[in-house]
Amino acid sequence: MKEYDVIIIGGGASGLIAAIEAKKQFNRVAVLEKESRVGRKILATGNGKCNMTNINAGIKDYHGGFSFAVKKLFSEYSPKYIVKYFSDLGLYSFADEHGRVYPNCKQASAVLDILRRKLKELEIDIFTDCFVKDIILTEKFNILSDNNEFICDNVIVATGGKSSPKLGSDGSMFKILENLGHTITELSPALCPINVKSDIIKGLKGVRVDGKVTVLSKGKKIKEEYGEIQFTENSISGICAFNLSHLDYDTVQISLLPDKSKNEITETLKERIELFKDSSIEDYFLGMFNNKLSVALLKQGKMGSFNRKCADISNKEIETLAELINNFDFAATKKNDFSKSQVTKGGICAKEINPDTLESMYIPKLYFCGEILDIDGICGGYNLQFAFASGIKAGKLL
Repeated sequence: MKEYDVIIIGGGASGLIAAIEAKKQFNRVAVLEKESRVGRKILATGNGKCNMTNINAGIKDYHGGFSFAVKKLFSEYSPKYIVKYFSDLGLYSFADEHGRVYPNCKQASAVLDILRRKLKELEIDIFTDCFVKDIILTEKFNILSDNNEFICDNVIVATGGKSSPKLGSDGSMFKILENLGHTITELSPALCPINVKSDIIKGLKGVRVDGKVTVLSKGKKIKEEYGEIQFTENSISGICAFNLSHLDYDTVQISLLPDKSKNEITETLKERIELFKDSSIEDYFLGMFNNKLSVALLKQGKMGSFNRKCADISNKEIETLAELINNFDFAATKKNDFSKSQVTKGGICAKEINPDTLESMYIPKLYFCGEILDIDGICGGYNLQFAFASGIKAGKLL
């Protein structure tokens, strides 16, 4: 049996930074991590470059019951604060044109290494391959793992949600917290590709194009996002699709020229008939769209044989193509599971958490940070910003 002042359950972004903060007040601090090493999910963020935060992050960029607390939390631990925090640890960073902050070396391993170096310097104990099976309340917290038993005065839960289970977030802590009296809101995958059903989607695999993605339900627009759109053999991906994936919808609409009206597109298409009049229809979108995308548009527009000449395209067919270019609809199918999502929608009920301290309203000295809470952000460093900010707040054990 091992005894500590503070134990952090979960060795991800929020847990590691919470441990560093807790050590500023207490001598005996430990991190329990179920995986063979801490910070595996950090290494996977930002395509391996670690998008640490976003200088534009604010309450508008978050969903969930706990999103109301972002404004006050970020007034204390803003993106600029996080940048300076890491700079003080020795990690220098830069922001791109979208406000996304990366380490100068563009390596996620640098973020994890700088945190691990600080943990070692502060002599914080780290127990890996340590799966927590239960938390028992007595005069202190009795934490039972599959290979040890721990006793402590304070607990910070930083185990994340259910997304990316191969990297450690399997959702097992939710059941333990329910047994302690906490409520878990409905959990679902967020920031993941949008699955669609279409005869032409497989032919678009690998295509990337800038445009607009809109999700609809029963013909009514729910929300839209601009950015790079990526196609797989059965889904629509890319940041703009990821940011919409948490919503409820039945149709996904792609706009390939969202900055142009239908009339403007129609005029462009008429001009192309004259330009390509002696070419086959297959060449009609040559130089305008990706070849695979051109074929998909022509098939979806029911243009018939590709051996026809562009000069034979009728005004009615032009109208159909002009409409299709900014209203390229796909039927949405079953949503992806947690294995393909970056974050989890839902978590510990916000009403049961003190937003000023991140302490449980039911159990004194039990704190939460990161994705275990009912909050999720959009792509671009927003989720790590919340993880680091809430980790610092929880680590202060106010």
